[in-house]
Amino acid sequence: MIEQASIEQLLQKTDIVDIIAHYVEVKKQGSSYVCICPFHDDKNPSMHINSIKGFYHCFACKAGGNVFKFVMDYEKLNFVEAVEKVASWSNFSLTYTSQKQDNKKSIIHILPTLNAFYKQNLAKNKEALAYLYKRGLNDEDIRTFELGFAPSSNETLRLLQNEQITQEEALEVGAIKQNENGAYASFINRITFSIYDHKNLLIGFGGRTLDETNMAKYVNSPQSKLFDKSRVFYALNLAKDAIYKQKEMIICEGYMDAIAFHKAGFKNAVAVLGTALGENHIPLIKRFEARVILCFDNDNAGLNAAVRSAHLLSLAKIDGKVVLIEGGKDPAELVASHQEKLLFNILEKGIELGEFYIRSLIASCDLNSALSKQKALEEVQKYTFNLEPLIANSYTTLVANLLGVNINDIKLSKNTRKISFINPIKQSKINNISELELLKFLYENNETIGLFKLLSTKEYFLHQDITKAILEQKNFEDPSIRELYEFENIKNLSNLEEFLYAICKINLAYFNKLKSLNLKQAFKKQIYNLLNQNLEKIKKSYQNDEVFLNHLIEVLKSVHFLDDEESLELFLNRLQKNIKDKKVIHYNFEEEIF
Repeated sequence: MIEQASIEQLLQKTDIVDIIAHYVEVKKQGSSYVCICPFHDDKNPSMHINSIKGFYHCFACKAGGNVFKFVMDYEKLNFVEAVEKVASWSNFSLTYTSQKQDNKKSIIHILPTLNAFYKQNLAKNKEALAYLYKRGLNDEDIRTFELGFAPSSNETLRLLQNEQITQEEALEVGAIKQNENGAYASFINRITFSIYDHKNLLIGFGGRTLDETNMAKYVNSPQSKLFDKSRVFYALNLAKDAIYKQKEMIICEGYMDAIAFHKAGFKNAVAVLGTALGENHIPLIKRFEARVILCFDNDNAGLNAAVRSAHLLSLAKIDGKVVLIEGGKDPAELVASHQEKLLFNILEKGIELGEFYIRSLIASCDLNSALSKQKALEEVQKYTFNLEPLIANSYTTLVANLLGVNINDIKLSKNTRKISFINPIKQSKINNISELELLKFLYENNETIGLFKLLSTKEYFLHQDITKAILEQKNFEDPSIRELYEFENIKNLSNLEEFLYAICKINLAYFNKLKSLNLKQAFKKQIYNLLNQNLEKIKKSYQNDEVFLNHLIEVLKSVHFLDDEESLELFLNRLQKNIKDKKVIHYNFEEEIF
């Protein structure tokens, strides 16, 4: 069995947004994240993810829970299987109660150990350093990007052995590979580029050979438990703050280009790892809500990558443009030759993603006849019919001009109407901020629930489901509790005084919304109104805040439980007099009323 303490540690360490993003596209919205709910036929982002509290909740089907619950329901796993799945993705070593698993060793330390070894070797390798200096890098760049050098396979294997890292563990993180002749290092005689994920976890390496006759100029770590090149960008750990701030991401082709952009002042640059963008990159880009600039070389490989990437990004509703660098030079060469200004000018230009894809598509078609133009149009329509109508129709003039036909002959949209849905909870309930603030305080300070029951009732509240769940001391497994934390702009009540003031306000709001009142209700409304208008004035009548709060509690308790008109009228009159005379509001009701 897995130790409970280990499960709790994993729950604290894991970012639920990252795990859910493995399954569905996640997008930031306000202080939380949203996605299409995979547990019902969802057409809109009905599922909200609270990364701070670590839970998800669907406002439509009410599915929700913590990260383990999501994995269990999505993959149809039992609890233990889900925990182990989350642990593997989070690079977390679980602790088991059985002796067999007690000795299981964490693999997190292996790659940093290897990285330190590579960095030490670079400092001693004159040929590798000379290559990097020739490419325009200095010692500060080498330190910032943690460049290193992998020596012979035997030296790497000897290091792993000295560090008591087993072959099984080294294979698990991609430090070594294996064939019929045995194990060998994944990187041999190569400059190494440290690859971190966006959470600053070292997950793999890139390697550049110094042997120009080697066909494999660059290689990456093999696919492993930690490393999946289709889900990561190089230098994202260094670029993420700038991307968040600028809402713009430069995506280039390789390690050296990304480093060059950073040297030139473009701190929001990242690189793909040897391939064009893939589907798995999209959720990561959308989390940043960033506009994308694709900056690729103007050769066949760069052009093909740009076309595929532009197609993917535009269909995913990501804004951006394509920049192709002319003249046979890449960003690294421009920076190395001190042509940073030219790089600035190049980035100012560019073609919008959809336009770039359409131009590329039509350029590849034969337009010598009306039939060939029709076929070209059909190819364009395969793309534009998958866009929103407004976006698709914006390309009509472009396509007509490129095909040399009348604009009236161009149809780029199916013109399907899109129905907008309003979040059910926001449609059916008024977002009463004071009420939600009180409920949040009540949930986080459940010792005040008993006091609340003496001063108010759930019937006074608009959000009765949430109130009921709190009074019954439910946890995040209850959908109503999760809904409470999806409302934005809710401040935290800091003390008992603010809690009591909020009760006064909410109790009054209840009586204010009643269309017709009997005499008892009218008296209570007047009392709560009197208190709300004069609480600060009443407080000044007291030398001691604690006494004031105790008296206020007794007054609110009396108002809540008094049930006859005569007593309420007397109560109101006495309260008015005490406030007018600047006296304390507490007195013995049993003597004066009963």
